[in-house]
Amino acid sequence: MYSFSDFGLLESLQKTLKENRLFKPTEIQIEAIPVMMGGQSLVGVSETGSGKTLVYALPILSKLKSLEDEGEPVKKEGTPRAVVVVPTRELGEQVSKVFKTFTHGTRLRVRPALGGMTFEHSRRNAKGAFEILLTTPGRLVQMMQRKLIDLTDVRILVFDEADQMMDQGFLPNSNLI
Repeated sequence: MYSFSDFGLLESLQKTLKENRLFKPTEIQIEAIPVMMGGQSLVGVSETGSGKTLVYALPILSKLKSLEDEGEPVKKEGTPRAVVVVPTRELGEQVSKVFKTFTHGTRLRVRPALGGMTFEHSRRNAKGAFEILLTTPGRLVQMMQRKLIDLTDVRILVFDEADQMMDQGFLPNSNLI
């Protein structure tokens, strides 16, 4: 597979890739996107700037939009279908920008609930129906404990920078999640 069209991604995602002048997948994308599209678990290791965020963002958006197109939209408030857990707010903001680039064509909703933003802001972001929750471990645990988020319909869970989240500071929350 040497082009994004080989992955079976939705046309809207392929169009956005072309609009953003992304024509040739990177090595990690060539290896990992088909695994993700097949619904399998994956641990990916690659250098910074190699396109790892698209490895999970594109399959998540493709899968969730396909469910919606098949008549299964998210209806229940605070019940995402995908959760992306990042170790820091800064990384969360970067990941959010990548998702936002691709959600215009899909109309899927990504809601951040990150440490470093006020809890009230996170709570407001988790209101209503949405497909993807982008969160930090501590904030997700807080929201779970307060029953502000329902994870019963999660189809995809991503730990971005998982090596950091297995560190002692994040480990208790990562295990709980």
